[in-house]
Amino acid sequence: MNQNFFKKSKGVTLIELLIALVISAILIAGIYRTFIHQQKTYATQEQVADMQQNVRVAINRMVREIRMAGFGGKNENTNGSNDIINIFGNVNGFTNIINPVDNAPRGDNVGNSDEVTVVGAFERLGRLDQNANGGDPTITIIYDDAGKKFDTGAKMYLCIDGRDNYVVTGEAGNVLTINPTLRRTYTVRDGAGVLIQPDTPVFLVRAVRYGLRVDGNGVPVLFRDLYPNTGISQRQSVAEYIEDLQFRYVLADTTEVDVPGNPRDIRGVRITIQARTRMSDPELKEGGGFRRRTLNTYVDLRNQRD
Repeated sequence: MNQNFFKKSKGVTLIELLIALVISAILIAGIYRTFIHQQKTYATQEQVADMQQNVRVAINRMVREIRMAGFGGKNENTNGSNDIINIFGNVNGFTNIINPVDNAPRGDNVGNSDEVTVVGAFERLGRLDQNANGGDPTITIIYDDAGKKFDTGAKMYLCIDGRDNYVVTGEAGNVLTINPTLRRTYTVRDGAGVLIQPDTPVFLVRAVRYGLRVDGNGVPVLFRDLYPNTGISQRQSVAEYIEDLQFRYVLADTTEVDVPGNPRDIRGVRITIQARTRMSDPELKEGGGFRRRTLNTYVDLRNQRD
């Protein structure tokens, strides 16, 4: 009996192997395309979220300070003539509480964006020390931050208790000479006549400007200038990739204009701000591939009301 010593081998043919490789390649390509698409979608959504947060931070900071414009007086306004201007005449050269600039003509201006400079007691620097009596020519301040103090230059405009305004004419450490002398007594005593440490806040009255510029990297930036027109300008970047900033003004007669004839007629500010993503989206063909968001808000100037 003949015995076959060679068993028949089982396996795949070359054609079957090639077909399997082709099918595997198609599946892998599909999975890869899905992965890349999801990665792009995630990156785009992340950028859009960052952009939305960016524009919210930008407009919230502006709204807060524009709403406070004119704070620092008794609010005894007549036709928009705020106490701050009535007493000081000007703050850092500004003779109005709201100072608009339409299509700001600056070399680093972005497009045709606007600027606005507002005046008010925006920052508390400290509180009065004891023994602040009416008629005193000096006051002593306990500063909140030793690095932030009044002086006789750009930081010479002082507001006590959000009501009374004085000009700093001299300084010696924490002791300030003021003009006029104290209009009233801020010292607090109990029923037995014992002096109580008063917590009377002292604010710096100054001008703050908002506008757009392009930084050294070519990025459009919303800036906040703490001391415009004083020679010690401090332009802080509030938010990046802000492409446009527009202001419109609601007047006492309820009309709305781009440029008010008399800034003292302004009773409200409408803000429009446009932001874009940091990077372009390859799938978006228009607008340079950047995704954009526009936010509008209205600010009522309560300290400018008659």
